[in-house]
Amino acid sequence: EHLSHLNDIGTILKNARFRLNQEKCEIAQTQTDYLGHNIKNGEIRPSPNNINGLLNTRLPQTADEACKFVKAAEYYRKFIPKFSQIAEPLR
Repeated sequence: EHLSHLNDIGTILKNARFRLNQEKCEIAQTQTDYLGHNIKNGEIRPSPNNINGLLNTRLPQTADEACKFVKAAEYYRKFIPKFSQIAEPLR
């Protein structure tokens, strides 16, 4: 069924004269990273690379640095329970 859907999509793209870069295509993958998220087995999680970047950030020393950190972390707020309560003192 999956291959049939891929074939249908390929036909639609071809008819629309839409070209794909084969080197950038990932087909029949069990997981993929997309826009900072890892998608696997129907679950969406933050990409470990991006989370490590946030975790390895040095502690903010100024209010401006704290605000910038909160803004960076906001991208993953749906994965952080009570994010708004945690972040409020840092704003």
